[in-house]
Amino acid sequence: MRELELLSHIYRSNPTLPVGVTIPPGDDMGAVTLGGASVLVTVDQVADGVHVDLASTPIEKVGRKAITRNLSDVAAMAAKPVGAVAAACLPKGFGQDMAKALFDAMHASAESFNCPLIGGDISMWDQRLILTVTIFAEPDGIDPVLRSGAQVGDVIYVTGQLGGSIITLDDPPGYTHHLDFTPRIDLARKLAADPTTRPRAMIDLSDGLGLDLPRICEQSGVCAQLDTDRLPISPAAHLAAQRSGQPAWQHALGDGEDYELCFTAPPGTLPDEVEGVPITEVGRIVAQRPGSRMTVHLPDGTLADTAGLGWEHLG
Repeated sequence: MRELELLSHIYRSNPTLPVGVTIPPGDDMGAVTLGGASVLVTVDQVADGVHVDLASTPIEKVGRKAITRNLSDVAAMAAKPVGAVAAACLPKGFGQDMAKALFDAMHASAESFNCPLIGGDISMWDQRLILTVTIFAEPDGIDPVLRSGAQVGDVIYVTGQLGGSIITLDDPPGYTHHLDFTPRIDLARKLAADPTTRPRAMIDLSDGLGLDLPRICEQSGVCAQLDTDRLPISPAAHLAAQRSGQPAWQHALGDGEDYELCFTAPPGTLPDEVEGVPITEVGRIVAQRPGSRMTVHLPDGTLADTAGLGWEHLG
């Protein structure tokens, strides 16, 4: 079973959920009502050999990513993190010093985003490292931004630059985006708090714009139209293109693990930069088309083939 098929099966359970579930499966975070307050929840994993390569990655960066990739989901909802719990399956022979360094990095990363690591579980096994982190968040005066609000005529925006997330750069030295990125929490909350800039729909770009943007379209019942010559392609994506022989726009759409935000908003409402982060217009939301959630237009006006772009777990 493909990941998207399994997710669709899960989403079909939404009508049977209790009324206390205010944001069901289908967004970057779910939400429940507890004691009259809304609590948002997200959970994610870092698995050695899938999301990181423990043999070549400093353990401090592994621990940091376990926290920050969840915080990117928090940013996508314009929420405020309040705490985290973690579960770790450590390989036998991992070593006490390595384990301490890992958990120290997770603790420090969580604290730096005012999201204290307050508990969890540890086990040992014969397989590779798996870290699972659950983060709790609150709206704190800002209504969460869902994936389902995009409207025809909206502009599609992305933060930062896209593609080449696994490429290590010399400038800045040793920077590898999928390990060193900063979750866009402050930016998202600033946009969402202002009625003139509030996104109508938003998503975290973890699987690549080519897969994640159609998820907004699916939830909103619309279609996206992208222009490749507008994409903010990262220097790392250009390096990746030189190595692969593929166009750089393909890397920008499909490499995944950008941990940037994609959102839609009415035309003319967004600045070019917020919190020092560039915001780029990459396309428009158009009316739903049968069998299509996204079209990608090349500079010569032809449609690009986007089959296979983006990261998807396969069964």
